[in-house]
Amino acid sequence: MAGEDEIIRNLLAWRDRSVASFRIGMEGGARLIEADLAQTTTYRGMSGATRASTIAYVATANDTNDAEIQAAYNTAAGHLQGFTGHAGRPHLGRVAGPGQADVWIVGTVPTDYIDDLELDNAGEKAFLGDTVLQDAPQAFAAVVALWREAFS
Repeated sequence: MAGEDEIIRNLLAWRDRSVASFRIGMEGGARLIEADLAQTTTYRGMSGATRASTIAYVATANDTNDAEIQAAYNTAAGHLQGFTGHAGRPHLGRVAGPGQADVWIVGTVPTDYIDDLELDNAGEKAFLGDTVLQDAPQAFAAVVALWREAFS
């Protein structure tokens, strides 16, 4: 019969496997959402900065994704450097992070005009929220499938 220490070790191992497979599934969901965000036809880009720098990532209270956000910012900056079609600039705004027990998929664009795209003319060119909602069932299915695979 298993002793108390062995039961605790097994439960902790199960928890670690569960969290790891959940995270992998969330990353897969984020990649799906990111691809669809970048391919949207809801707006017509001018500089290419929005489409090229659109990102989706998994956010937790302990993971700020600074490197990924900085890379997207650098991409936007490269597209906007010398561009004269509008006055938009790259912007390192931060989304309020999730609580300690939460895990989010965040879709965003590191420019100072993304809010205008999402809100002007009653959201005529909005694509972030709609795409995330559209892809949420597939992203969730990916999480569940990987979680099940980890325990089969």
